[in-house]
Parts: sequence; C-alpha cells; structure tokens
Amino acid sequence: MFQVSVPPISIFATIICLTLPFLPPILSLQSAVNVWPKPRLVSWPKPLARSLSTNFTINSPYHQNLQPAISRYLRLFRTEHHHPLIPPSVNVSTSSPHLQTLSIDISDPAAPLQHGVNETYSLSISEEGETANLTAETAWGAMRGLETFSQLVWGNPSVVPVGLYIWDAPLFAHRGVMLDTSRNYYGVEDILRTIEAMSANKLNVFHWHLTDSHSFPLMVPSEPELAAKGAYGPDMIYSPSDVAKIVQFGLEHGVRVLPEIDSP
Repeated sequence: MFQVSVPPISIFATIICLTLPFLPPILSLQSAVNVWPKPRLVSWPKPLARSLSTNFTINSPYHQNLQPAISRYLRLFRTEHHHPLIPPSVNVSTSSPHLQTLSIDISDPAAPLQHGVNETYSLSISEEGETANLTAETAWGAMRGLETFSQLVWGNPSVVPVGLYIWDAPLFAHRGVMLDTSRNYYGVEDILRTIEAMSANKLNVFHWHLTDSHSFPLMVPSEPELAAKGAYGPDMIYSPSDVAKIVQFGLEHGVRVLPEIDSP
C-alpha cells in the first residue's frame, strides 16, 4: 500500500473545490443596491428600474455651495454612463415615464459646515411619477444624498432603480484625511483631486498640515521671508489665492478644510 503526501496548499484547494458547488448563486447578489459607504437603511422590495431622462434636472433651494455641486453631479449623470462589473439583475420598465427631476428639500439651508453638522438625508424614487425626492436637514446632507443618487445611475442610456427608499446618516461626525505638506510638498491640483475623492467617499474633514520645521510653504503677505527662505523651492509655495481656492473647493464638496500652521 502506497502513501501519498498531499501538500497543505493542495488540501486547501480541494476544500475550496468541494465547497464551491454549495455556495449560493451569484445572481442572488446582483439585485443589491451598491452604494458606498453603505447607507443605514435601504428598502428596495422589487428589483425595478426605469430610464433617466436625457433632460434630467435637479430642483433645489439656492445655496452658494450646493449650486456648484448640483452642476457637477448633473454633468456626471449625463456623461458617465457607468457599467457595473456585475450588472444588476433588474427589470427595466419600458412603459413608465422617464425620470425627469430630482427635487431637493432642505430644512436648514443656513447651517454652516462645522463639526457635528447634521448630514442626514433620505432619498425616495417611486415606481411612478417623474420626480424623485431628496430630503436633507442641511445642504451638506443634500450633497451626501447627491453622491448616493449618482452611484445609483448606470448604463447607456442611463437607468435608475425605482421603488427605492434610502435613509442615511454618518456614524462619525469627523471623517477625515490628514495631508502633511511641510514634509512633502503637493501641488494645488493634487490637493483638489484628494478633496474630490474624499467627497466621493463622503468624508468631511481635510486636515491640512501646512507648515512645520521641515518647510514653510505658506506665503504670508505680512512676512514674505518665511516662505521665501522656508519653502523647499520658489515653485513650492501656496499663495493666499491658492489657500482660498482649496477652502472654497472643499466647501463645494462638503469637505471642511482645517489648516494647521506650526512655527518654523
């Protein structure tokens, strides 16, 4: 009688091969609503979808930082035409009218972007009617809802789930990224791209470690020698207009910019 020694990796592979036939079919995962980060509550009892109008619009009360976000998301809805790696297994209605409008209602449009601001929102897309409804306590919550809606749109021509209700609120008031530009200089466009990625992930604080003993890249008009002698180079300096641009870009993406300025 011969004994055959089976390497551990072969045993593991054998177990996997024996287990695979008993796993649930992947179709059971295809009807899920894939939104990141995962909302607190998602109700979608029937896997139905319908077309998004090519003239889709967003109605909202005026807010100086929300309006640029609305324009940005409208361009995204109309041009991205995302195709998921695993297409949702849904019935796309051909008889229902196209979804024409997303209506935004904000309870407290004057609320500033500060620690602890209310970012809750609810999104409702009915099976009938031409309008979806996004309700938020603040403009910052409305931005989170717009990001969620953008992740629900897919295909070319674009379709969106219907008979859907989502309610969401962040688990943590502070959800941030820290970037140290005293030790490593990053250009303004790199910082803007970072803030844009943070907004897509519903983060809300950009901790900007601007200066330290390593370098002082911030141009202070009253003390120009700090940057002239403290920066890594003359092309590695943040001007006041650069800082204003980054702060404003953050506000338009629901991201609070917190500069940290350490002594040289």
